Amino acid sequence: MDQNDKIIEGVLFSPVKKINHENGDLFHIIRNFDKGFSGFGEVYVSTINYSEIKAWKKHVEMTVNMVVPCGRVKMIIFDDRPHSTTYGLFNEFIMSIDNYFRLTIPPNLLYGFMGLDKTINMIINVANIPHNPNEQINYNKNYLNYNW
Repeated sequence: MDQNDKIIEGVLFSPVKKINHENGDLFHIIRNFDKGFSGFGEVYVSTINYSEIKAWKKHVEMTVNMVVPCGRVKMIIFDDRPHSTTYGLFNEFIMSIDNYFRLTIPPNLLYGFMGLDKTINMIINVANIPHNPNEQINYNKNYLNYNW
């Protein structure tokens, strides 16, 4: 995403610390006083194969905080909230170990992602509530007209 692009209302792009060490690096994810932290429900890891797409999902209660410590992932967010100042806007982020940041996605936004690296593409999500299949809506990857 270009720094001049408008970020969807409620989405946070947060630089996080990466500490290089000769014996192995340390990657921060989120602390309880960071902007975007809205409680703790669970942490999980999701992988996505090269050129595969997992889309579209909308949480109605959950706030997600995602980082990509392995591989490269294209993360797409779409705002279909009719009363939002960014209604109809797509955001595209390339997340990776070399472009390391945390992406906070509030409830009621559609998002999906695609694996860009031929090795493992890993997403860590720190969610504010435990997984509940009744609070999410899943759509087919062709639901939105987006050119991956």
